[in-house]
Amino acid sequence: MNKAKKLIILITIFILVFTIYVLNVDKKIYYVALGDSLAAGQNPYGQIGYGYSDYINNYLKENDLLKTYTKSYAKSGYRITDILNDIQTNKKITVEGKTEGIKTILNKADLVTLSVGANDIFYKLGVKGMNINLEDKDNINKCINETLEDLEKLIIEVQKYFKEDLILVGYYNPLSAVSSEYARELEPQFNKINTSMKALSQKYNLYFVEIYEIFKENPDYLPNPVDIHPSNKGYQVIASSIIDIIEQDIIK
Repeated sequence: MNKAKKLIILITIFILVFTIYVLNVDKKIYYVALGDSLAAGQNPYGQIGYGYSDYINNYLKENDLLKTYTKSYAKSGYRITDILNDIQTNKKITVEGKTEGIKTILNKADLVTLSVGANDIFYKLGVKGMNINLEDKDNINKCINETLEDLEKLIIEVQKYFKEDLILVGYYNPLSAVSSEYARELEPQFNKINTSMKALSQKYNLYFVEIYEIFKENPDYLPNPVDIHPSNKGYQVIASSIIDIIEQDIIK
């Protein structure tokens, strides 16, 4: 075999190996969880633990689909304005030893989950000590409408930098464990919120995860009557709904 043929064979092998490598790398997912305490994984007893994003991270790892994962932009107490501020100031974090701003991270990401807005509604309503004036329906609806408007602004801002698969997580009724009266009285409002979020998802070509009915039918997912955060089972159910979307629509 002459040198020319050997060189052609070597080049062919190199191209094949490189192509296989590139195809495998492209299948890996850079996953970013944005949002509030649900995205961060706060448990019903005030500690940051294992949330739905961590279960998704595990799923991606176990299926050799994970490139990178971070929930550093998910914070307990975060409102929509906090995430907007992170983007507008290009807040930097360190992921796998590399420090980058959120704009770069969103640009690199393949998958983003977003759960935010409940804190906004509570803040606008001036809720303290889990007490809400259920008589003032006009004010409740006003606060909900303002939050939905802010959420739309956030989606627009995220999509300036992120062009891939964005999954928006809907709301469950976090007050159902506190009071059956709250659960009953606020059901129309939560239906409105989730219907509007679904419409936003369709408008901006997002995926929407609806969890209201799941939590309504499983009150044990909210085990602490004086706290609004899910149990591990509750987080697993949210993660499972997101993983269904990943399997059916994102990696198919």
